[in-house]
Amino acid sequence: GKSSYISNNQKEYCLTIADIQGGAKFKIDNNEYSLAICEERFNKLLDMVIDYISRNGINRLHIVELGDSIQGILRLTDLKLNETSVVEAVIMVSRFIAQFLNQLSAYCYIDYYHTPTSNHSQTRNLGTKASELACEDMEYVIGNYIYDMLSSNNRVSVHLNDGYDYIEIPIFDYNIMALHGHTIKNLDTALRDLSMTHRKLIDYIFIGHWHNGKVIPGDAHDGYDTEVLMCPSLQG
Repeated sequence: GKSSYISNNQKEYCLTIADIQGGAKFKIDNNEYSLAICEERFNKLLDMVIDYISRNGINRLHIVELGDSIQGILRLTDLKLNETSVVEAVIMVSRFIAQFLNQLSAYCYIDYYHTPTSNHSQTRNLGTKASELACEDMEYVIGNYIYDMLSSNNRVSVHLNDGYDYIEIPIFDYNIMALHGHTIKNLDTALRDLSMTHRKLIDYIFIGHWHNGKVIPGDAHDGYDTEVLMCPSLQG
């Protein structure tokens, strides 16, 4: 059971990467962003995670990418915000992630999970509304590109859940779900709502979308608290 893992002092480690939104270029008072800065942030993250792995003796790391990997074109204003085409941003961001995983795998084994859908990555063909053609999503391309790029690296396992809007992360015997978060209508009831939809108790949900770090508690199960874990964005 879950309590035995705690008493045995075993640990699993999970890194989340949310809202890369590659292709966006802007400069505001407290933040500046571009594809070049995006790459710099991945390099900085790599150094930080290598140091963390070394200090904590980590042998295996779960990494979860939570969607909005690209800025995309949801509205005409995105044409002014994007510094390059969507198709080029897709390739560049895919390479940033694949290179990050490839380099990090020299220091530990990696289980990489790519959430299948998000809102900024939707193509919204023929003037369709948000999620009207939900399967037309560039996250499918990015996830599979990363899968193919790392197919010869036996230290990285890439997990996809094509055709769904979520992916499950097996850590101990907790039920952990990751999704972008744009389809969640009420964060306070998300654990209960998704548990009813999928007909099983969900212990933790990882989400991005809000560009913020926040913990939203749920009900207690078997002596531990369930939580929605909102993850901050790489874009800022």
